[in-house]
Amino acid sequence: MLKSASKASGAWLRMGAWGVLAAAELLASQFFAHLPDVWDIWPVVGVAHASIKILILFLVIFALISWPKRAEISKELSKAADDSHAVVAATASISAILAALVIRVHLAHDPADPNLVLASYAYAAALLTGVVSLVLVAAPVAFWRFVTRNCRLEFILSLVFGLFGFLVGELLNRAGGSFLSEETWAELSDATLQLSYWIAKSLDSGTFIDASTRVLGAGNFSVRIFAACSGYEGMILIAAFLAGYILLFRKSLRFPNILVLFPLAMAAIWILNSVRIALLVLIGAHLSPDIALGGFHSQFGWISFLLVAITIMTFAQRISFFSTTALASSGKGAAKPVQRSSESNPTVLYLAPFIALMAAQIATQVAAPQDYLLYPLKVFAVLSVLFVLRDLYARFSWSPSTSSILLGGLAGIAWIATDPGVGGQSALAVSLSEFTPAALVAWIIFRGIGTIVTVPIAEELAFRGYLYRVLISSRFEAVDFRAFRIVSLIVSSSLFGLMHDRWLAAALAGALYALIMIRRGKIEDAVAAHMTTNAVIFAWAIAAGQWSLL
Repeated sequence: MLKSASKASGAWLRMGAWGVLAAAELLASQFFAHLPDVWDIWPVVGVAHASIKILILFLVIFALISWPKRAEISKELSKAADDSHAVVAATASISAILAALVIRVHLAHDPADPNLVLASYAYAAALLTGVVSLVLVAAPVAFWRFVTRNCRLEFILSLVFGLFGFLVGELLNRAGGSFLSEETWAELSDATLQLSYWIAKSLDSGTFIDASTRVLGAGNFSVRIFAACSGYEGMILIAAFLAGYILLFRKSLRFPNILVLFPLAMAAIWILNSVRIALLVLIGAHLSPDIALGGFHSQFGWISFLLVAITIMTFAQRISFFSTTALASSGKGAAKPVQRSSESNPTVLYLAPFIALMAAQIATQVAAPQDYLLYPLKVFAVLSVLFVLRDLYARFSWSPSTSSILLGGLAGIAWIATDPGVGGQSALAVSLSEFTPAALVAWIIFRGIGTIVTVPIAEELAFRGYLYRVLISSRFEAVDFRAFRIVSLIVSSSLFGLMHDRWLAAALAGALYALIMIRRGKIEDAVAAHMTTNAVIFAWAIAAGQWSLL
């Protein structure tokens, strides 16, 4: 026991000495004999410097994400302690760093000397030798072999994030420091431009690109890809969402496995942004510039965000690699999952109408600002799904409470009273004034059916019936509608709000519908409340001519 304790304390003392030595060598290499931008003169020196920065980031990140395995790692570090090897490694490290510093003075004296190529290779080799030796001072090869074998995922993630951190740092350094500046994200916007061009080119051989001005176009239509088009806003937004999701559901998620979702989600958002730009160019060239730069440009980004966010929440808790609950439910002795047809799958039951609505929404938004003409498409899309699955929806007890109808009506009155567009000239009103009486009546009928019937059903089944409960358990169908979880209430209502122009008012309305559902444990009450809200708003809009409400 005493021997083990002594060995453990010796290992940590050696780690402390390593830290002091590493700090001294790092400071000496940074502030002694300043070198110019070595990438243009001696690329091998740039690689050596980059390797050191990536290694430092790697060690810091590895220490953070391997924290749950700290006892196992500490035990192995103590077991692998070898003072004789540490002394040899420390001697080698100090000697190599001193040699590197001597060569560095020579390089800094006359960077333009073409005869210093061999000296640059010698400097890089000495620097990397010193760093590798320093790593071996901290722990011998046997320990690092253990790490790569038993902490493989942590090792890979630390390396990936270390490389990513280095690249971001280099971008900031070269751009002068502003994280959101045009120059900082120029390289990302260039990559976005190239991917968008490849996607558009595969669909239209007439697509053209001018990389020098970042112009992408087809036919007589073209756009410039600025920093704001690079996709970094969506990447930051989805990263923030994912960080919040992991924080809220950390008890049911596997760490550090869940961190894999960061690069996957950010890559997905970036690719979808490139798809958006490619389609925008093609729509502008072959359909309408107004449509391309209007509804399509503004809506596709939010649809992409919601698609990625809902996909994460849907599958993260169902895949054993990410979720401890999924692992437990699929473990030994657990009931085998029942193979279900698409007709009886509860996910299909609750999401199919909303998916149909979103598909129709995308199709109609392509025609913006004339998208109102295609509103019947949304109605037919949802009604088709409701008709196909009519036997399943007939099982619901469509007997809402009086209180749900009254509360829904009050929400409608509040929505009308807080309409920011009241008194203004609505673009919809101008467009409808050009309709013939018969066309106007037909449009109002379809809009009424959609607003009062199909939209509330689709949205309530998706946001309250599915999303609210899947945030509680991956087996959402087993969650009682009476279950109250504040996190599920906030997240589902917030995402519901983002689907509307008046997102805050819509989020509050979504929270109200959720509470109405929880009160009696019936999704039908939420549907009825939503229908009543929309009916009140629709009736007032028609009667008062307040078209800004629609």
